[in-house]
Amino acid sequence: MKIKRIGMVSFFLLILIGFTGCSSIRPITQSIINDVGGSSEIEKFQYYVSSRLVLNDAKKIRDQQNITKYGAAAITDIFYKNRIIINKNTMGVVLNSFRDEKGNLTLEICFEEDDNRRIAFKQDGAGSDRKFYIVYQDAPGGIIDYGGELYTVEYSGDRPYLKVKIYKQLKQKTKTKWASGRRVRN
Repeated sequence: MKIKRIGMVSFFLLILIGFTGCSSIRPITQSIINDVGGSSEIEKFQYYVSSRLVLNDAKKIRDQQNITKYGAAAITDIFYKNRIIINKNTMGVVLNSFRDEKGNLTLEICFEEDDNRRIAFKQDGAGSDRKFYIVYQDAPGGIIDYGGELYTVEYSGDRPYLKVKIYKQLKQKTKTKWASGRRVRN
């Protein structure tokens, strides 16, 4: 009885290892989109961001200004800083997609409950194996429009891109036929 249980547990462990070993999170490419049925299927993907993003929005507002009784200017500014952190592998969904004049696909991904807070990722040129990188309104400044506000994007490492989870399986089907043999006909 113990041997039977050990055998069953081993069998289920092998199946579990087999399933977990077949998945990976990889950059989304046009090739992957084509493999699962084309652009009409992109809203079904669960998207992930490749690196930690820190979005910073800073505003300076003049709170007070007056002249003291000694004739000095007294100015008080308040510096409001909004920071949004999107960690590596945070899940997102596509809310909109479109192609530019060159045919490159852009995906607007939402990582929050507010549908207005989206980040655009665009296919990096023609070709089926090009990644989808973050799109900036002002590339040198690293500025994006996020929910109608301008934010600077900070990250470390490579430029952020989109990823999806891929489950790959290799199935083998074997058809076996036994040769019956053949006799000489005289």
